[in-house]
Amino acid sequence: MSAMVLPKATAAAADLAPWFGRPHREAGAAPTLCRHRVAAAWGGALLTAAPAALLLGLAAATGSEPMALGLAGLALTSLALEVRRLRSVARVAMVHRDNLARLAAPAVARLVAETDPSTLRAGWEQEATVLFADIRDFTHLCETVSPGDVAAFLAEFRCRVAEAIEAAGGLVDKFVGDEVMAVFGVPHAGFGDTDRAIAAARSLAAAMLGWTRERGRTGLPPVRIGIGLHRGPVFVGAIGAERVEFTAVGDTVNVARRLEQMTRTTACDCIVSEAVVRDATSCEARIIAVQPVRGARAVLRLFAIALAT
Repeated sequence: MSAMVLPKATAAAADLAPWFGRPHREAGAAPTLCRHRVAAAWGGALLTAAPAALLLGLAAATGSEPMALGLAGLALTSLALEVRRLRSVARVAMVHRDNLARLAAPAVARLVAETDPSTLRAGWEQEATVLFADIRDFTHLCETVSPGDVAAFLAEFRCRVAEAIEAAGGLVDKFVGDEVMAVFGVPHAGFGDTDRAIAAARSLAAAMLGWTRERGRTGLPPVRIGIGLHRGPVFVGAIGAERVEFTAVGDTVNVARRLEQMTRTTACDCIVSEAVVRDATSCEARIIAVQPVRGARAVLRLFAIALAT
């Protein structure tokens, strides 16, 4: 590989005269000054075009001590600028991830940030336990309050619900008004997903009971919820065109929602399918019906589980 050829010192000094003033003519001073000016002349180009390793190599191969020191200084400056650039890139990436986390569950934000977009769009099928919950008599609760108060009520409800679900290891898939959908075992299925879903249902009931007591001190009505649980195959992925949504869909999701809706006409707050009872390691459940469920492909044995602690 051919070595980099630097211009003669006298020529570099002449070219840089307008920047540094007239060169000194004293004996012994001109050679050193010229070498410094040559280093300054090449510094800007080397700093932007040459990596730090090359600059250090040139410094080691240069016989002149001032030139070697100059190149070493440029190498260190180049390294410092590269570190600053990488830190800036990392800060931008962190800001983007934080912004995404405000619009999606933390687990989804991490998954979207770390997974290839084509993989997310292609999606995959897996087993999961789906939970649906919504507020009983929500319309009645909103009849006597302003829209702003309704928004504040929903914000507090969602905060309490998300905390209970995520503490149990679940993923909040979406909120729709006063309804929440959560999945357990997404994006990665694991042993005990159904147990965690049942634990989340009980945590939700306990959270609403505590909230009801707080509200009762100021004369506000209680907050009750109905919950439905079903387990089965779901399709998971980023669904949509220009605006996509990471979600789980399929017959399992539909059945879980129907079970939650059935709590409105039964004397129990949580209805689960036989698939949930079979998959749970321990679940005190009582059978309440054997009937077809709208959206299900077969007649299902339905169970109620107690949520009160």
